[in-house]
Amino acid sequence: MKLLAKTSLYYLLMSIPILVLSGFVCYYVITKEVKDSNNELLLNREIQVEDYLKKNDTISLLLITKSKEAQIKKISHPFVKKETKKIFTDTLILDKAENEMAINRMITSIVNVSNSTYQVKIWRSTLEYDELFDGIIYLLILILGSLFLISIMLNFWISKKLWKPFYTTLTNLKTFRASDNEIPEFEKTTIKEFTALNKSLNSMMHKMIADYNTQKKFTENASHEIQTPLAVIKSKVDLLIQSENLNANEVELIVAIDDACSKLTRLNKSLLLLTKIENRQFITTEKVAVEKILDSSLLLFEDYINEKKISVIKNIEADYLINMNPDLCLIFINNIIQNAIRHNVVEGSIIISIKSNAIAIENTGISEPLNMALLFKRFQKNSNSHLSIGLGLAIANEIAVTSGLIFKYKFINNKHRFTVRVK
Repeated sequence: MKLLAKTSLYYLLMSIPILVLSGFVCYYVITKEVKDSNNELLLNREIQVEDYLKKNDTISLLLITKSKEAQIKKISHPFVKKETKKIFTDTLILDKAENEMAINRMITSIVNVSNSTYQVKIWRSTLEYDELFDGIIYLLILILGSLFLISIMLNFWISKKLWKPFYTTLTNLKTFRASDNEIPEFEKTTIKEFTALNKSLNSMMHKMIADYNTQKKFTENASHEIQTPLAVIKSKVDLLIQSENLNANEVELIVAIDDACSKLTRLNKSLLLLTKIENRQFITTEKVAVEKILDSSLLLFEDYINEKKISVIKNIEADYLINMNPDLCLIFINNIIQNAIRHNVVEGSIIISIKSNAIAIENTGISEPLNMALLFKRFQKNSNSHLSIGLGLAIANEIAVTSGLIFKYKFINNKHRFTVRVK
């Protein structure tokens, strides 16, 4: 849910109890005002009737009683000099037009005129309180619905107008690459928060580009500086091996030095390659035919395949064309094939399946699945081979990530399967 939508939702949820409270307040105020108004009107009529009684205005009294809104009754009540209290009550009286009982407000008083006592009752129809309550409820629902529709329209308008600089900044962040050495241009805005955000991001991107260039230069220099002494050591070891004055023990030690030197050289090249991949230094992409690269990879490792007597089976339905850097594609395929050979068993098998949208490479090996949590981690070895440095699958996975590929592992029918497809 977007921030603006969530904020509006909170406003709507908070407005519900406020509207309910407002409804009760409205109901109380309206009923009180209606009741006070009716009381005042009834009191005025009662005073008028009392005046008619004192003047003995029988015609006016007859008209009032004929209106069916008053009752004047002479009672045998002792004469009271003191003025009696007027009583206001709510009562139900039959409404002949509606043919139902209706709420009426009534005043009852005792009037003394010329030694006679009269009971005066005057009533007037008032609001149906249940109808008033229903009306207020409907009104509250209408207001809440209107607020909801208005909030939706405001969300749409605000997200397009006020939040436009933010979404532009978000797009710039998604497309930003330190390897491009280019700072995206942020949209100018009068909103202080967005301006501060853009300034912070601009400063951060400058630092990221500077750090990237520093790291890139350091990696290249370190690789070159390490590679040079390694090449010298390698050449000196080769000369020592050719010496005729070495005994068997010395030859064994020199061979061990040579193996360690070769491993260090491979490790240096692999780490440099990983750094270049992570830094997105392989920019050029093109349509690459996987079948052709697979054939060249199998030819490259033919001696190792023959040494282990591994049978290679190819099931090709259609050539798989991948849009990626050709050098990375070659390294990617080589690493998977090399992994399938290195971790295979003698007289094992490698099954290569190519479809128009995916490639799968299966190989025999240990009869249990590999640890998925550590499979693509660096320096994780799944065999005791002295040739392995534990970076092959890590490099392959990093290439897949940077090239937009899905690289997965499964253990099926006692075979280790690696599949590759485009996201």
